[in-house]
Amino acid sequence: MTSKSFYEWAEVVAQEKNLSLEDVMSKVATALKKACALEGFNGDVQVEFNYEKKEIKIIEYKYVVAEVDPEGPVGQITLEEAKQIKERVKVGSTIKTRINIEKEIGRKGASQFKQVFSQGLKELGRKRSYEFFKEHENEMITARVNKVLEDAYILGIGLDYDAYMPKKEALPTENLVVGENVKVYITKVEETGKGPKVFVSRTNVGIVKRLFENAVPEVADGTIEIVAMARDAGNRTKIGVRSTNPNVEAKGACVGLQGIRIKQINDALNGERIDIFVWNDDPVQLIAQAISPAKVLSVLVYPDLRQALVIVPDMQYSLAIGKGGQNARLASQVTGWKIDIKDESTAYREKIKFKINVL
Repeated sequence: MTSKSFYEWAEVVAQEKNLSLEDVMSKVATALKKACALEGFNGDVQVEFNYEKKEIKIIEYKYVVAEVDPEGPVGQITLEEAKQIKERVKVGSTIKTRINIEKEIGRKGASQFKQVFSQGLKELGRKRSYEFFKEHENEMITARVNKVLEDAYILGIGLDYDAYMPKKEALPTENLVVGENVKVYITKVEETGKGPKVFVSRTNVGIVKRLFENAVPEVADGTIEIVAMARDAGNRTKIGVRSTNPNVEAKGACVGLQGIRIKQINDALNGERIDIFVWNDDPVQLIAQAISPAKVLSVLVYPDLRQALVIVPDMQYSLAIGKGGQNARLASQVTGWKIDIKDESTAYREKIKFKINVL
């Protein structure tokens, strides 16, 4: 193989493996040195690349010393040994010998080159995968279901990498099937000797934020800020938003014309319900909004305890509490307030003094 065709081959390898040519050539150099060593070149073998001329030079350096130091650099030879190679030489001289790869690297060396180079490519691939997925930590990507196990899903997430997602990280309302494409959130990436270990989830609340950024341009560009979120994965998410532009209505922009934007998010989460409310710095209005879709009559706040008592119409009580207390629990989580809810009749019976103070 000529130097030119060698470069062309390396360029193809780099393109196929999504690696830089320089990284590939560094592994070529390592493999060539190993091949030369196996063929008996025991000096300091250096590989030089000229990318412009597409040339490769392999040069063996031998350093003439008075006495070989076992702890010293590779390629030391005594003056006596040096004179067997070159007559006019002295201590301190360097003997350079050009190695012709086509003529002097035999079958053993070629086999060694392939083995070392192949291993080098795997190392580069693992490094590239780790760097790629680390860059996407706390981001959402599209994955393909490659295999369904009893307790987990095997997901293809790019770069020929399969991620192991326990079923507890999938939505309890879904059963994924082989070949299906799903959105997943990369929660953590670890580097191991065998390559990256990528942890993915569909239950992490971060995936909801990323879905909003994808579906709502105003969220992506910062016009609408997601202030807080609380999630019961697969069932319901509450999300508080506010607009930084008085001409943009936060909730309406998130829902989209005829609900098209929120439907896109619902579909990606297998029908999970999303309650969007407008964040308010007034705790009364904030808590009332967070209890939606239930209507609220009054909110009594106790700032020192960060607690609130919410009074709702009798017919709204079940809706305010939610199935299994879900609505009230999520409202408390998203606002950071401990919330107690009573219906109007109970409030009068318990002689709780309140006035309608919700806009």
